[in-house]
Amino acid sequence: MYCVIVGDIVNSRELEPSVREKVTRAAQSAFDRINTDYIDVLMTTFGMVRGDAFEGVMLSQHYAPRIVQDIIKAIYRVEKTKVRIAVVLGHLSVTDYDRNVVDGPAFHKAFDNLAKMKASKNDHWLQVSFDIGPLAQGLVDSQLGLLSALTRGWTARQQEIVWAMEAHGCDEKITARQLGITSAAAMKKHLRAANFEAYRQAWDGLTDFLIKIDEYTANDTPIAEKSYLTYFNLAERRFFTHDYTEAERLYKKSLELAQNDLSEDDPLLIPVHNKLAEVYFHTRQLVYGMKEIEKSLQLQEGMPKARLQYAETLLIKAALDSHINFEQAKQGYEDVLSIARDILNEAHPLFGIIYSQLASFYVNASKEYKKALEYYYLALDVLENNKRTSPVNYAIGISNIALCYFRINDFEKAVVHWEKTLAIYEENLPPNHKYMGGARAMVESARRALEGGGDGA
Repeated sequence: MYCVIVGDIVNSRELEPSVREKVTRAAQSAFDRINTDYIDVLMTTFGMVRGDAFEGVMLSQHYAPRIVQDIIKAIYRVEKTKVRIAVVLGHLSVTDYDRNVVDGPAFHKAFDNLAKMKASKNDHWLQVSFDIGPLAQGLVDSQLGLLSALTRGWTARQQEIVWAMEAHGCDEKITARQLGITSAAAMKKHLRAANFEAYRQAWDGLTDFLIKIDEYTANDTPIAEKSYLTYFNLAERRFFTHDYTEAERLYKKSLELAQNDLSEDDPLLIPVHNKLAEVYFHTRQLVYGMKEIEKSLQLQEGMPKARLQYAETLLIKAALDSHINFEQAKQGYEDVLSIARDILNEAHPLFGIIYSQLASFYVNASKEYKKALEYYYLALDVLENNKRTSPVNYAIGISNIALCYFRINDFEKAVVHWEKTLAIYEENLPPNHKYMGGARAMVESARRALEGGGDGA
């Protein structure tokens, strides 16, 4: 049961050329973020097809609500342009990493659902359908009906407040400060008028159900057909919570089922081998990690090298090599960069990940802090492109630079960068957040070092 997501831009032919260009750029930027953030669970990357349509295929359905919301918001912010999106959990008759090749009943159903939405002449900005099979379809439809009813009457200001709340982790104080709302009472009034709690509960309820499909199926409750994807999704959530022992067990079970259902040489096994390799990296079982990554590379031998999946595989291998062979790891990171530069623009989020890992490699493997600084600054340039939507990640990038300056005794620059980090945290995180105390401690530590006679590198 794969998760197919297809969509199209509403009334795209009527858009002015300048607006259409902005919409296309906004959509591609959203897809770049999605393809980077969810690269481990994608069969095909998300992207435009047939002019005004887009599609992607995922191995994990519980990310679909979040991805749908990200796409809607990114495109609607350009002249209030609307999209229709159909999500279907179903079978595929042709599986492939290329979204122009993959096909099957799940796609056919998704296109049918898109056509039904188009025929309904709905003018709402929230036009979404989820098809999850007959057993609980009524429940899902009721959730979407509730979401539509709650949002149809929103004013532009209410929409701005709700979306800002979601962007700031539902923290009322931070959102109010960002939007210039001066009192807590006024903020609560806006949220009540928008039915914010019911709105978030509806999305969370849908996500929770999609998660439980895997849990029920793994426990032999007949919600959906048991497959390797069930255990892969369960392993993903264990991996996310750093429960690597349980994640290893579930990934192994997923691999066993996939090899039985498909074959040991099916490219669909690549993500499972990659994730097992990552687990072994985190548990320092480097020999086992290398075996998994070598198997992944064998499965990719006949494929083009200019792919995100291949770049990700090399990135995992370089991380493993960093504990075994310095020169081999260094060459691996350079190979990843070469592939990324061939297939992506320099603003793509993947470059931020590559540069950050390269910088950490030079810090941890050889204590070359000046070399690490070069790559941390390159990573910061990438993070800056999304600092409005991901300010905390941007602050972490600045903190990494501060730490390098501290290590080379350039305490003045360390203080400046940690103060910037702290200022961003204070704007975007609650006062008791764990990052806050750490940033304050580092600022004080760098100040004491500076006052104690540190005079730079």
